[in-house]
Amino acid sequence: MTQMVDATAVLDDTLANASRVILVRHGLPGDLGVADPGLGDEGISQAQRLGEWLRDEPVAQVVSSHYTRAHETALFAAEPHGLDVFVDERLREWDSDRTTYSTPEAIAETPRGKAFAEARFDDFIPDYDKVELAARMRAAVLEAVQRAPGQLTVVASHGGAINTLLTDILQAPSPFFFNPGYTSMSRIAVMRSGCRRSRNSSGVSVR
Repeated sequence: MTQMVDATAVLDDTLANASRVILVRHGLPGDLGVADPGLGDEGISQAQRLGEWLRDEPVAQVVSSHYTRAHETALFAAEPHGLDVFVDERLREWDSDRTTYSTPEAIAETPRGKAFAEARFDDFIPDYDKVELAARMRAAVLEAVQRAPGQLTVVASHGGAINTLLTDILQAPSPFFFNPGYTSMSRIAVMRSGCRRSRNSSGVSVR
């Protein structure tokens, strides 16, 4: 049986017509003695610089996880464009039972902290459901793209969540193959067919 193909749809399914997504890791948190810290002074400065950098970008929408550090970062990204921040809980970090939040730098002298500093990320990350996290991140991003097709969406999320999504797109062997810095950006292009291309801090574009 011959399958009919819409030639116009094929021609339109190009990077030039793709929806663009900038994945942003939140700024540096402040009070680490709580489960959901907001941004500290340095994190606020980072988020302000992010907002200034995005000022001249054609941002159509800004989305964030419900965690305070990500939401506050997103507010700085949205402010120059007069946009509200759409909150999507699926953009949260890996699920855990921890009651306080700590940065990798704050646990530098622990075995996990040393593993992070030495880029032994497989020894740093906790056990978590990688398939579940990748699936919900992918679903959240694709749903956001559907609200602003062909436009630019900024997504404020978390280091582990961003890594897991990019690993899923790139089919990389490790679920934590690089360390996204605070307010760093990774770009994804989502084509109409659902094909995704990504560009990380190395500048490498992969289908």
